[in-house]
Amino acid sequence: MNDPSGLPDPLDLLDGDLYAGDPGPVYAWLREHAPAYYDAANGLWGISRHADIAAIERDPKLWTSTVGYRPQLPSEPSMIGLDDPEHAERRRLVYRRFTPRHVHERYAARVREVVVEQLERALEQGTVDAVPELAAPLPARMIGWLLGFPDEDWPKLKHWSETTIVAGGGLRYVTHEAAVAAGEYGEAVLALAAERRAHPRDDLLSLWCASPGYDDDRLANDALLLLDGGAETTRTVIATAIDALIRHPDQWRLLRADKGLMEGAVEEFIRWTTPILNMCRAATRDTTLHGQRIAEGQQVLLMYGAANRDPEVFDRPEVFDVTRRPGGHIAFGHGAHFCLGAALARLELRIFFEEWLDRVDSAGYADREGPRILPNAFVRGVTSFPIVLRRR
Repeated sequence: MNDPSGLPDPLDLLDGDLYAGDPGPVYAWLREHAPAYYDAANGLWGISRHADIAAIERDPKLWTSTVGYRPQLPSEPSMIGLDDPEHAERRRLVYRRFTPRHVHERYAARVREVVVEQLERALEQGTVDAVPELAAPLPARMIGWLLGFPDEDWPKLKHWSETTIVAGGGLRYVTHEAAVAAGEYGEAVLALAAERRAHPRDDLLSLWCASPGYDDDRLANDALLLLDGGAETTRTVIATAIDALIRHPDQWRLLRADKGLMEGAVEEFIRWTTPILNMCRAATRDTTLHGQRIAEGQQVLLMYGAANRDPEVFDRPEVFDVTRRPGGHIAFGHGAHFCLGAALARLELRIFFEEWLDRVDSAGYADREGPRILPNAFVRGVTSFPIVLRRR
């Protein structure tokens, strides 16, 4: 960046290193000086203000999801790449499995069992990598159960999710490894679907298999959407929230003194992390935003991380505050495409940190580096995070 009072160097909004570092100063500059910023390197517009992103997500007639919901990548036949009414029809098939009441009644006890198991094992070891030992197993196991995979398959699901999701950052992130993982996962989904067609169970694959119009491509793509959305993002919030509590022991003490703060704290963990950095929409006609002409077909990058630090919405947005009044963040998106698994993610986070407060007396870095952040333009992933734990 040049002097903040002037223009920055041309920004590459798909540069993973931007997000692996501290993107806060760039976000602030964009919100103030260029809320509709043309990224010439990638041929798209960066949208950074909370109000603009919310308005775009509420207006699918002007801003469509069907021309690539990820930058530079074609839309795939999954529900996230559709507009209503097609999107709503596909979403309705599975929505009741993700309501707050359903996930609490069906999964709360199971989530707590897994969390206690993970925490107790980690506390026995004392020094662990928080990603594979604490953050990753729970969401991978949960999404596996929902889809219908055997519980012992969760390490494979974890690998497939962390390998495939990076490709969402744009063409430069589409690797051979990601393509192989997507193919392996698709084959596993279709093999399990064949079993479910013969012997249905109470899981999502059985539900899809019994639904007219669900061919193999549609089934595999919706299953990948739920895997990546369910496994990768929640683990990032768990790891980042652990880091935030280590860095802000006063906030840890507040939560321990008043567990009634947990609901708001979970929302702060999600806002603070914003694990999905952005999504895309495309203009269905020429339009103007903040004096900038956006041509029909051009993509806009909805920068959730910037919106969740917008001082027009949040008081002291750069402060981690577990007493912050819940609401306002758009880490789950907004409008028709609001995250289907939001209630499940909130349940997992609430139970994880309830048990964390009860069982962990203190935690600290096991080395000088702290959490290792994935350089990517789609997810703010944590690849490794060695910590030292002490039992209460």
